[in-house]
Amino acid sequence: MNFSLAENDTGKLVGNATDGGRNDELFKNVHLTDYLLIVLFCLVILTTVVGNTLIIFAVFTTRRLRTVTNYFVTSLAVADWLVGTFVMPIAAVYHVMGTWTFGRLICDIWVSLDVCLCTASILSLCAISIDRYFAITKPLRYSKKRRSKRLASLMILVVWLVSLVITCAPLFGWYDENRHSNHGCTYNQNQAYVVFSAMGSFFLPLIVVVYVYLKISCVIAERHNKLEALNGQKLKISRYSHESMERPPVEMDEIVRISLRRGDDCRVSLKRENKTAQTLSIVVGGFIACWLFFFVVYLITPFVPQTTILPDMLKWLTWLGWINSAINPFIYAFVSPDFRMAFWRLTCSYCAGHKPNPNAPHNRFVIRYSNYSRNQV
Repeated sequence: MNFSLAENDTGKLVGNATDGGRNDELFKNVHLTDYLLIVLFCLVILTTVVGNTLIIFAVFTTRRLRTVTNYFVTSLAVADWLVGTFVMPIAAVYHVMGTWTFGRLICDIWVSLDVCLCTASILSLCAISIDRYFAITKPLRYSKKRRSKRLASLMILVVWLVSLVITCAPLFGWYDENRHSNHGCTYNQNQAYVVFSAMGSFFLPLIVVVYVYLKISCVIAERHNKLEALNGQKLKISRYSHESMERPPVEMDEIVRISLRRGDDCRVSLKRENKTAQTLSIVVGGFIACWLFFFVVYLITPFVPQTTILPDMLKWLTWLGWINSAINPFIYAFVSPDFRMAFWRLTCSYCAGHKPNPNAPHNRFVIRYSNYSRNQV
């Protein structure tokens, strides 16, 4: 008995078992669009796996990257890596074949992994936003390393526990008996579970992320205004120090010097916070663009007639959501110079097998960064 491919009514590839078939008929009816789909799926999967692998290895091998914030980034990368390794490949085969051929048990495991890992990825993004909010609004209280590490570990544990609770909720009665119908494997369409999972996996984290981002933006804007006011005071003090003769020049110079130092420190801190807000805005924007449409369609599907939603719409929107797992490493790589240098060390420098040219400005920075890392170890 040989396995061959044929097209069903929807144009998808369906596996048929035929006696006496030839192996060269396996891909006889495969169209060019199907090959392009396979290439596209492979690129997304490869990007997700390689990118998040670099994130994980960069944090574990670079001492400078072992910060509290990067604990959350690592948790996010682990969730995205698992999505690219165990969820996307099966989804690619299922999408191209057009029918589910792996059995009901594998279907239940696959759907559960998808829900758990995607929820963990989204909640990790939410935890990163909360971490940045505390670091910017309460820097003195949050800067204690031991306390912040303990809080970060607790938040990561909560992220994965909530993901497991949302995944295992159907075991308590929210069950859909029709998810295996028509040789398919779909999400649980129980109305109560859909509302519960959509709220816990996306809409509530979305509200938290947007609120935190707005609060961070307000705090940064307020500090920017205070810095402008401080610059105005510096100008008055400097002008007074040259015109007034009532106070000794040395004492006034000291006042001016302290004021300048305070202004420089505030400017550096504000620049760092602006960069954090910029990174967070990119993360939030990518998160909303990739997942919003999927969860809107997912939420309304059980409450409307089956003919209202196109059959393949949810599948394509699912892939759009998974693309978020592929772009997250690039967001951190392009924004953070520490991650860029770690990626360069793990890829280009390792593959080249030679030391960088010290005369190049970029390579001089890389050498200084490498020496700093070795000294820290």
